[in-house]
Amino acid sequence: MPTASELICREYTKMVKSKYPEYSASWPIVSGYNLMNGPYGNYIVCIFKHTGNNAMMASSIVKFNKANTGVSSIASSNIDSVRDKICASFHLETMDSVVILAMDGSNLNSELQKLIEIHEFVMGVKKMKIFLSHKGADKPMVRKYKQTLEMLGFDVWLDEDAMPAGTALHRGILQGFKDSCAAIFFITPNYKDEGFLETEVNYAITEKMQKGERFAVVTLVFRDDDGKTGEVPELLKTYVWKQPHDDLEAVQEIIKALPVKLGDVRYR
Repeated sequence: MPTASELICREYTKMVKSKYPEYSASWPIVSGYNLMNGPYGNYIVCIFKHTGNNAMMASSIVKFNKANTGVSSIASSNIDSVRDKICASFHLETMDSVVILAMDGSNLNSELQKLIEIHEFVMGVKKMKIFLSHKGADKPMVRKYKQTLEMLGFDVWLDEDAMPAGTALHRGILQGFKDSCAAIFFITPNYKDEGFLETEVNYAITEKMQKGERFAVVTLVFRDDDGKTGEVPELLKTYVWKQPHDDLEAVQEIIKALPVKLGDVRYR
């Protein structure tokens, strides 16, 4: 019977080679690792330290406790926060991996799915997309936010860039939402809940229902030079919305609301 780490490696290798065969020689875990693992309650924690060398592998047992996991016991509800704590406790790098497997293996598929989604961004085959919803008259303002978010490493969906000539509008917009982890609504006095803007609100709510905590609906309300404030569409009033005082505060609100966190600061 395979060990937890052997099972994880075997099934994950199948997944990666099926989805990204051209990257398998350099993909985390698949391309080689050193293993640190140990039990904690009803779970087995496996840390795969990336080496990129399949010829040699070292293995060691780790004693997990509240100090290095952040919790007295692991449960399905806190696995992701435990993973973050372990990454910090063991000073793991972006190519390293943490899998927290239930003793009965019942969460294997969900853990592998999380793993491949993380590695897709690490390997650069995908970027976190953010959908920017706005009225055409506000495009100059929205372009500034697009540039800032791109500098932070996000792939920003803006209609003028994301939909080449000939793209069916509804289809292009829908795909933009499906590819994104968040939708940011720029509510100015120009924003009216009608036409394609109404469609975008509906698509955002649908994505939120399907993806849950993995999708954020971010609503920012702005005032124009005459002091008039944008009106939040009824369907968006069910979500928290913010009225930033300036662009810097608006970017801060966006970053806080996103379902992802930015990477560790390091030299280029």
